[in-house]
Amino acid sequence: MTIRFIPMDEATAAHLRNGGPDAYGNAPEKRISDGAGVRCRRCMDFVARGEPYLVAAWRPFTALHAYAETGPVFLHADPCSPAPLSGALPAFLESPAYVLRGYDAGERIVYGTGDVVERGSILARAEELLAMPEIEAVHVRSARNTCYHCKAVREA
Repeated sequence: MTIRFIPMDEATAAHLRNGGPDAYGNAPEKRISDGAGVRCRRCMDFVARGEPYLVAAWRPFTALHAYAETGPVFLHADPCSPAPLSGALPAFLESPAYVLRGYDAGERIVYGTGDVVERGSILARAEELLAMPEIEAVHVRSARNTCYHCKAVREA
């Protein structure tokens, strides 16, 4: 199975970059990166030291429901090249561990799929979860703060 990691969509990134309200109705906060691990959810790479970035509340779901978590995300303040849609682990996933959790076609958590996974096991665990017919996507979240990073899907 080939897995593809999906970044924040361009429409959401453009909306936030143009000052549009985030998931809580607030304007994104603009900051300058100190180079210490600010991860852009659009290009799935790091925001370099001295570069501007945005902090916004984002809900990476298509509808509001009980499982539609909202949390903080970072994003380059200026347009960045979208991450290549490949089976490779995104560059910005460099922490020792992440939470992986499976979601069904209705974007509901498939219970029993959430787990803290070491970085080196992300691809294997995502493949294992996506082999389950009821799972449409796997969210990759920070193990420390549970911030959303990206999602993994089966290659079409």
